[in-house]
Amino acid sequence: MRSFAFFIVLLFAWLTLTPSSLLLAQTQDRDRSASGSFYSGIGFGTPVDNLSPFSMGMGLSGVSNYNGTTASTSNPAHLALISFSQGNVSAVLNQYDATDLNRTARNAFFGVQNFQIAFPVIRNELGFSLTFSPAYRADFSRREQGRVPITGDTATGNVDYVLDTIGSGGINKFELSAGYRLTNNISLGYGIGANIMSLKTEVRPLFSEAQFRTTPYTSATTGYGFSHRFGIHAFKSGLLSSNDQLAFAATVILPLSIDAERSVSAFRNINNQRTRIELNENMPERNGNVKLPLEFNTGLTYNLNRYVNVVAELMIQKWDDAEYSFNPIQQQYFKDRVRTGLGLQFHPYRADGVLGFFSNFKYSLGATHDTGHLAINGHDIETIFLNAGIGIISDRSYSSIDLSFHYGIRGTESSNLVKENIWGFKISLNMAEIMFLRQRFQ
Repeated sequence: MRSFAFFIVLLFAWLTLTPSSLLLAQTQDRDRSASGSFYSGIGFGTPVDNLSPFSMGMGLSGVSNYNGTTASTSNPAHLALISFSQGNVSAVLNQYDATDLNRTARNAFFGVQNFQIAFPVIRNELGFSLTFSPAYRADFSRREQGRVPITGDTATGNVDYVLDTIGSGGINKFELSAGYRLTNNISLGYGIGANIMSLKTEVRPLFSEAQFRTTPYTSATTGYGFSHRFGIHAFKSGLLSSNDQLAFAATVILPLSIDAERSVSAFRNINNQRTRIELNENMPERNGNVKLPLEFNTGLTYNLNRYVNVVAELMIQKWDDAEYSFNPIQQQYFKDRVRTGLGLQFHPYRADGVLGFFSNFKYSLGATHDTGHLAINGHDIETIFLNAGIGIISDRSYSSIDLSFHYGIRGTESSNLVKENIWGFKISLNMAEIMFLRQRFQ
C-alpha cells in the first residue's frame, strides 16, 4: 500500500514540476462535451471576462457603457443610476479546434456566464445587486506521453507512461455590490465577493511496465477568499453637439490570496472492497497558496447621438504578482496581461415610428486583442477575437434578449505549443421591472 501511494505521489510531483508535460497537445480526435481551452489546464485556470449583456455583442466588458434597462455586471458604480429592479442570466457555448505539429482535437464547453439581480433603494441614487459569475475556469482534456526515472527496490531505470488528464472546475464568485451617485455626473461603486475555488483533475495512467498498476487517481484543490472591487463612472453631455455624451469609467479588483488545500486520492481494493485512500495525507505539499492578480479595467464610451455609440476599453491584470505554489514551474509562465478592445453599436429601434423589421433590433460589432497571461518557451499565448451581436427588444416592456457571436485565435503551434480556433456564442436574458415593490425612499 505504501509503495503504491509513494509511487503515485512521486509521479504526480514529477508531472507537475516537469515543463514538458504542459506542452503536449490535447487528445487526438477526442470530443468531450465538458472541456474547454487547453491552456486552462495551466495554473488555476484561465481568467473569465464577464461581459455586461448590453456590451457583449462588442466583446467588451461594458465598464463605461451604461444602459438604464439592463443590469450591469461590469461596474458597481452603474448601480447608482438604476430606477427599477432588474435581472439577467446569461450562458456561453464555445467550440475549441486545437492543433499542434502532430495532433488535432475538438472540445466544446457550455456553461452559465453570470446571474445578477439589481434593485434601487433610492431611485437614480443608490442601488444594490447580487451577482454570481465564474472568475477562472479550468475545463480541459489532454493526453501526455513521457518517461519517469525510477530507482527503488522493485525497479530501476525508466518507465514510459501515457496519461489522459481531464480537468474541471475553477474559481466562482458571489458578489454583493452597491453604487452611490456622488453628483449628477459622477457615481461610485463597491463590491465584496466570496471567491470559491474548486479544481478537480482526473488522471488515467498507463505504464510500460506491468508491475505498475494503471490505477486512476484524482487531485482536488479547494479554498476560498474575499475580494474587493471599486468602480467609478462619470459622464459629460453636450461636448460637440447637443445630443452627444462622453462617459469615462474604471474598476479596480484588489489582489486576493487563498489558503488552498490539495488532496490526491485513488480507489484500491482492500479486503475485496473498493476503498478510497488519500495518497498525500499529512504531507507538506497538501497545503499551498493561490494569489489572484490585481485587475484594472477602464473604458470610454462616446454616444454620438441616441442611435450610435463607440466604446474603447483597456484592461490590465498583474499576473507577475500572481501565485500558484502547487506548481512553481507553471507559476513561472505567468506574465502581466493586457486586453484592449474597440466596439460600435447602432440602435435604430430608438427612432420614432416604424422603420421596418430590421429597425426593431440593436446591432453590435467589436474586436479585442489579448496578450494573455501566459508566456511559454518565449511565446505569449495571445488571443484575437472578432465579435458581432444583436439585441431583441421587447415591445411591451424594457426587457430584452441579447445574442452575440465570436470567433477567435489563441496560441501558436511553434515550440510544441497548441493553437486554438474558438467559435462560440452567448445569450443573455435581461429582465426589467422584475419586482413591483414600493421603494422605501423616493
